[in-house]
Amino acid sequence: MGKEDWSNRVAPVLIESVPLCQWGFNKSWRFVYVSGCAEMFRRQPEELLQQHVSIIDDPSGSWAARLDRIFSGTSPYDTAGPTPEQDRVILHVPIHATEGNVVYAAGFLFDAGYPVPTVRELELAALAILQVLQTERTRTERFLHDVVAQCLSSTGLQLELLRLEIEDHHIQTPASRTTEIQRVLGEALSRVRAFSAGQDAGTA
Repeated sequence: MGKEDWSNRVAPVLIESVPLCQWGFNKSWRFVYVSGCAEMFRRQPEELLQQHVSIIDDPSGSWAARLDRIFSGTSPYDTAGPTPEQDRVILHVPIHATEGNVVYAAGFLFDAGYPVPTVRELELAALAILQVLQTERTRTERFLHDVVAQCLSSTGLQLELLRLEIEDHHIQTPASRTTEIQRVLGEALSRVRAFSAGQDAGTA
């Protein structure tokens, strides 16, 4: 989506009718983003990221059923509420890839009685969020690979050279210390790589 589309088609709608909360699920039925008031989930937004829908589902499986309808392509949108217990409207819309299959389910929460944007307007709003997430993910991965991982690898190499030099002089204690430092660096490097791999998995 271009800047003009956002300014002319999405921003005015969201200003007029701001969702109380908005979220997105990937094809694995895991949260990829949560923003706004997430009190209905009984968890903080950051606690939900990458969690499966089962973490917030009710005994009847109504949340799983909603996602099934969206990802199966049998429904152009899905709404729930308002009810006597819940005076709010939950709405999910499918986000399609270029080849037409559904890749995300975007969710929105609105107060009942207030105007709700059209499905297309909600889809554009969700696409804007996903584009921001993808941009930040790419920047994070590049930083982890180009800066952090390279720095850790270089430091590990220098320690290995130092360890060999120390061993040549038969100094045992410092050598054992460098080995421990190498172990810690190796663990840090593994975590960086795992984090980067997890970022990729979050889009699946």
